[in-house]
Amino acid sequence: MKREKQSSTLRSISLKLLVPAAITFIFALTTCGKPIKSDTPAGDASALQSSPSGTIRDTVLVYVEEMPVFPGGDNALLKFIGENSIYPETSKKNGITGKVVVKFIVEKDCSISDVTVLQSVDPLLDAEAIRVVKKLPRFEKPAKNHGKPVAVWYMVPITFALN
Repeated sequence: MKREKQSSTLRSISLKLLVPAAITFIFALTTCGKPIKSDTPAGDASALQSSPSGTIRDTVLVYVEEMPVFPGGDNALLKFIGENSIYPETSKKNGITGKVVVKFIVEKDCSISDVTVLQSVDPLLDAEAIRVVKKLPRFEKPAKNHGKPVAVWYMVPITFALN
């Protein structure tokens, strides 16, 4: 009986340790192998992005004091995506639906770069989500940290549903 209690307690403890470790591992995978820098002056979490030439560029933050502002706000961003998305005919015919999560960087100058799929549904829907995000106009205001414009990762869910 004591062994059973010890065994279930041990399992409970190992599950409590395993879940945060798994979440951390998944987060590390979603940053596409880019190292996370945690020793910044104000404790800001940031991801380092390598340029194609292999040099490290400016820091791209994950959390900021002020997020970037899309012209008209978040509702306008979602409206733009909805109005400019085209459901791929092949996906329609095959009844493929789902939510594609796209991540991208909103740069200091309010432009968008490094558009990638974070959560995939289907290659055709993923490609359409990337296409429409790349078509987004510049953001109205950049992200700010300590009062200065900074580049920040931004994520948008795009739901493809059939009526």
